[in-house]
This record gives sequence, structure tokens and C-alpha cells, in this order.
Amino acid sequence: MKKTEFSYLPDKKRLLYEQLARSYRIRERQRNITWTPFEAKLIDSKIALISVCGAYLKSGKPFTKEPQDSNYSYRAIDINFDRDDLEFFALDWETSELEKDINVILPIDRLVLLQKEGLIGKINENLFSFSGASDKRELLDKAIKKLANQLKTEECVGALIIPCSARTAETACLIANQLEVAKISTAMLTPFYEQALVMSPPRCAFINFPFGRILGKANHVTLHTAILRDTLRLFEKAKVPGEILSLNFIWSYGQIPDW
Repeated sequence: MKKTEFSYLPDKKRLLYEQLARSYRIRERQRNITWTPFEAKLIDSKIALISVCGAYLKSGKPFTKEPQDSNYSYRAIDINFDRDDLEFFALDWETSELEKDINVILPIDRLVLLQKEGLIGKINENLFSFSGASDKRELLDKAIKKLANQLKTEECVGALIIPCSARTAETACLIANQLEVAKISTAMLTPFYEQALVMSPPRCAFINFPFGRILGKANHVTLHTAILRDTLRLFEKAKVPGEILSLNFIWSYGQIPDW
């Protein structure tokens, strides 16, 4: 069985997530994976970005640690947002790379490049952000159902889901599975293999990069777009529900700061 490598984490965090990975390895995989076939061509399709990174606008409702409805809901953000108006709520990840380049977890600029390249037809006018909170499942489920209705209203045929850590990836798996139930195709990128293997998002790529920099180092445009390109191609290429594509990118920058 493939294993997630956590050596890039600070020692205490590494031990914590290695233990969590072991707990997933003894669990059974989710059965009866819902699968919505992607019948269009990417080049003709409107794709929405769903980021599980706690992004919100200062001028809007913030994410917090409080156990209230709004922290399980999502924020719809116009893709032409003012960068100075954007904030992040970091649930279980380290932010230093984000502070240099938001595209390491919220790759909207890289998606624009791929749209210009002709890989996808159109990026949805709104991107959608969740905090990663999931312990009150009824509240999260309610928010995902609302999101599914909005995606249909905005005529999206697919959703690209990008978490940035272990806990946010768990929420991303739940989002992917429920959107597929609502007949919306999804493709997800995860930094946690064992978790995805158990939770079985329908189309998933795995990259063994540190939390808070799932697309790599800041300003590494070529790497960011390569990772996104491989993940987006799952819409057309994935044939077996729940199969995980392991991406051949290697983190070579050592440990990341503690948080």
C-alpha cells in the first residue's frame, strides 16, 4: 500500500499525522461510490474552483473557530477579487508560503493560464471556499447541498476541489462525494493518500507535498500549472470511481516551519 510521507513536517506534527495515517490503513474503503460521468470536453466546459483553505473577503463574513453555521458554509468569491481584501483561516496548516503566493493553495491565477492555454473552456465567475470544519456534519451537508444548487444555476459541469491539509482534505472528500450525488462531476487533489483511499472521492490525484503548499513553492508557475493540468485531466481520463492517481512530483525543500 502506498504511504504518505510526512518527513517535511515538524517532529511532533509528523508523529501525529503518521499515527492518523495508520488509523486509516486499518479502515475499510467506502463502498458504492457515486459517479457522475463527465460527458463533455474540458475545452468546452465551465469548471468551478472549490478551495478548502478558509479563504474569505475582509469585507464579508470571516471564518472563525466558533461552532456556528457560518463556519460550515462556504464563501462565494468573485474570481476578480481584490487581493488586498482576501484573508485566510488556517485550520491545520502553515501559512508562510501562502503569504508569498496565494496560488500554492488557491490557484486561481494558474487556472486562468490553463484557460488561456485551451485546457478548459471557462472558469466559473465565482470560486467557492470552505474552512474545512466538518465535525457538525449536518451543517456541512446543508452547505454542500446549497452549493450544488448554485453550481447548477451557474451552469458548471464540473468542480475542481483543492484542500491544503489533512483536515481540509477530509472535508474535500465529503464535498466531492456529495456533489457527485447531485450529478456534478468533480476532480480533487489531495496531500493525504490513506485518507482518500478510505473516503473514496470519485476522481482524485495524490501529491505528497506539505500542508499549506499543495501546489508547491511560491511563484513556481510551471510546477503549479503542471499539477493542475494532471488533476483536471481526470475529468476526461478517470474511468474507475475511487481510483487515485499518484502524481510524480517530489518535494525537495526540506521541513516546513511549525505552526
